[in-house]
Amino acid sequence: MSNLELQEIPLNASDWKYSGEGNMKIVFTYTGSEPSLNNWLLQLNKGEESSTLAAQLERRRDARTFSTLVVGPLIGRQYILEQRLVRVPHEFLSSLSERTQSRPAHRTHTHIDVDQGVGVLVPNMLAERSVTVELKPKWGFLPQSSSIAPANSVKHRVCRYCMHQHLKHKTPSKLCPLDLYSSTPNRINRALDALAESPQNNLRVFVNGVVTDTAHVEWSELKRVLVHILLKEQILVRLQRLQRELDVLDIEGVFPVYERAVECGVGANEPSVDDWVEAVGLFQTQMERSDKQVVLEYLLSMVLKDVSVMVMIEKWPVENGEVPEYKVAVVDTEPKKLAKMARYRDLSQDIVDNYLKLHPHLSSQKQCYE
Repeated sequence: MSNLELQEIPLNASDWKYSGEGNMKIVFTYTGSEPSLNNWLLQLNKGEESSTLAAQLERRRDARTFSTLVVGPLIGRQYILEQRLVRVPHEFLSSLSERTQSRPAHRTHTHIDVDQGVGVLVPNMLAERSVTVELKPKWGFLPQSSSIAPANSVKHRVCRYCMHQHLKHKTPSKLCPLDLYSSTPNRINRALDALAESPQNNLRVFVNGVVTDTAHVEWSELKRVLVHILLKEQILVRLQRLQRELDVLDIEGVFPVYERAVECGVGANEPSVDDWVEAVGLFQTQMERSDKQVVLEYLLSMVLKDVSVMVMIEKWPVENGEVPEYKVAVVDTEPKKLAKMARYRDLSQDIVDNYLKLHPHLSSQKQCYE
């Protein structure tokens, strides 16, 4: 693989402003005067990178290809952001790490990986004079697979997110993602209010590129515009449909298929980009599915259950009740690994077991509705 894909750009730590971070990545906005970097964000990894520059570049390239050629054809290429792979020197990263002070307290135990050699530039969705809403909508349907054991039939009635809340938090969120995925304005409003009350990692609002509490924005007006955009774009409806169609069997039905594929040597290695592209093509043609295809479709569903939807509303605040120009993008589209299949099975069962322990009787269990 040629290093020609790795761009050399002028980098000065003082030209980059901290914008936010997740579990694995940290993001900076360009504030300097270099025209080629205006309106771009720099994504960097956190943790420690022990591989060679060539190996890093290959992984970043594969992730970019996966986003463009695998996720794009499923959800719509217009929602996939361009990615530029750039060389990031150790000195720049060290200086940037030292300058990055204003981070959320719960994130300060992790740091920029100063030994990584490759960063990713993406179009800036956190522009000045704008409001950007980042939603992580999670699982959008109730599984109806006949592979689900009778003892786990609660899965047919209570959505994964609502059950998982009881395992993760003492005080569960009031959000049911099925409200967010609905095409009913009142239900979407209810979901957004629940997110505002308990954002966890499912909602972030950026005003002029700065993370802002919903209490400090015109929330009712922002909701009005956001509901309009979500209903017009139908991106959540598309995600819901794809999640369901790619995950027909539930993990209880897929895992035995995965084990059979491994025994036959088909699922022994992690899929290549070509494997993923082929899987999307086979899914779209609705051809008879091999064991390998069934497992890859399930992993694609898991990708779509974990993406984030970015909605950038330009020229905020809105005047005269209008709907301003906006842009929608889907991010966090990294592929899931075959090696996590056992973890997916175990976590699914842990979620169900915990929920049934807390709510053993049908009368005390929640009922979610699509």
